Amino acid sequence: MGKVKIIATIGPATEKPEVLRELVRYVDGVRINFSHGNANEWRTRVFNVREFRGDVAILGDLRGPGVRTGVMKPIYLNAGDTVEFRFANQSDGNYVPIPNQSFFRVITIDDIIVMNDGRLRLRVDKILSDRAVLTALTTGSITQEKAVVIKGKDYPIPILDDYDREALRFAVEVGMDYVGISHVRSSDDIEEVRTELRRLGGDWIRLVAKIEGPDAVKNIDDVVCASDYVMVARGDLGMHFDLEEIPRIQSSIIRGAHKCGKPMMVATQLLESMIEQPVPTRAEVVDITNAVMEGVDSLLLTGETAVGKYPIEAVQWLKRVAGEYEDEVHVERGVLANITDRLALGIIQLAEDIGAKIVIYSRGGRFVEVISRYRPKVPTYVGISDERLLRRLRLYWGVEPILIGDVRDYEEGERETLNKLIKDGLIIKGDLVLLAHGVIDTYNDYGIRIIRV
Repeated sequence: MGKVKIIATIGPATEKPEVLRELVRYVDGVRINFSHGNANEWRTRVFNVREFRGDVAILGDLRGPGVRTGVMKPIYLNAGDTVEFRFANQSDGNYVPIPNQSFFRVITIDDIIVMNDGRLRLRVDKILSDRAVLTALTTGSITQEKAVVIKGKDYPIPILDDYDREALRFAVEVGMDYVGISHVRSSDDIEEVRTELRRLGGDWIRLVAKIEGPDAVKNIDDVVCASDYVMVARGDLGMHFDLEEIPRIQSSIIRGAHKCGKPMMVATQLLESMIEQPVPTRAEVVDITNAVMEGVDSLLLTGETAVGKYPIEAVQWLKRVAGEYEDEVHVERGVLANITDRLALGIIQLAEDIGAKIVIYSRGGRFVEVISRYRPKVPTYVGISDERLLRRLRLYWGVEPILIGDVRDYEEGERETLNKLIKDGLIIKGDLVLLAHGVIDTYNDYGIRIIRV
C-alpha cells in the first residue's frame, strides 16, 4: 500500500488496451484532459479504465477560461521578428487571429505573452483597439487553437463556457469522481462549477482547484478552503511567474492546504525527461522527494504518461521514489477545529504508540478524510460499502479503502472489514488492531476497540 497516491494522465501513449491494462495496476487514479479529444475518445478511456480496474479514481480536467488562437496557418518566428495579433476568427498566415476581445482589453505595452508551454515568448510593442504588434523574444511557432497567456494576468472571462459545460455533463454521465477546475481565480469560480454540477445531478463529484494563475495565488486561502482537493499546477504557474518563484509558491500552496485541512496534489514535469528517456534525472528524483516530504497526498503525471515513450516505467519510478520517503513526512498536526479532529488525532496517536493497525468502517468518508489529514504512520484500512466513495478515498494519503458488502450498522461494518483484511493477508495472527468509527453528525456515536488477532 502506497501512502502517497499516484495519478496518471491517459493519452495517446496509454489509451491502447494492453498498455492501459498494465498502467492501472500501479496507479490510484487516472486523469482525462478535456482540453484534448472528444466525448467518444473520453468515453472509451473511462470504459476501459473501469473494465480493467474498477476501484481507480477518475479525474476529468476542464479546459477552463482562456484565450486561444483562431484558425490559421503556422507562423514561424525567430527572436527579434515582429508579428501582428488581430481580433479575428481565422487567418491565412499573415497574422495571428485572436477571436476573443478580452485579449486586447487586458494587454498593455511591454506585457509578455507566453505560448507553447513557455517555449515562445513575445513582448507587446503596440496596441490598437482590435490589433497589436508583438516582438518575439525567443524562437518558436504559433499554430491554431493554442493558449495565449499574458504573464502575470488572468482574463476576466466566466469560469465556464459551453465547451466546459458539456464536459461537466459528460463527467456526470459517466460517473467521474473528481473534476479539475482550470484557471480558478476565487471561491466564486468553485461555487459556480459546484452549482452547475448540482444542476446536472452530479453532487458526488469532488472539485479540484488548480492553482495556476496570479489571482489564485493571491487568493490562495479563499480558493483552497472552498475546494475539495487542491492541485499545484506547475506548468501554468511557470507561465505566469519567474521559474525561481515556483518552489516558494508550491510550498505556500501546500502549507495553505494543510492549514485548511484539504488534500493536495503536485503536477507537471515530475518526470519530464522520461517522455524520451527510460530513467529519470537526479534532479527529478530530488523534486519528487521534496514534494513527498512536504506532505502532498498525491502526485500527478501529465505528459510522461499521456504522450511519453515510457509511461509504465514513469509510473513505476514515481511509486519507487515516493515509497522511499513517504514515511519521513512531518506535517503540522495542530488543526483541531472540533471534537472529530481531536478524536481522529487521538486514534492515530494511540495506534502509533502501541503499534496497532487502524481499521475503520465508513459510510460517508468524512471521518476518514480527517484521519488522512493527520498522516498516520501505521497502516490504515477503511471498509467501504459504496464503490463511488471508495474511489474518492483512493486519492487520500495513507488510507487504503477496502470494498465490503452492505452491512446493518458500524459494528458489523468493522467486523466485515477486519474479516476481509484477514482473508486477504493484510492483517495476520498476532497483529494489534485498533477498530474505530465516528458518526460526525451526532458526536455521540464513536466506537474504539483494541484487539489482538
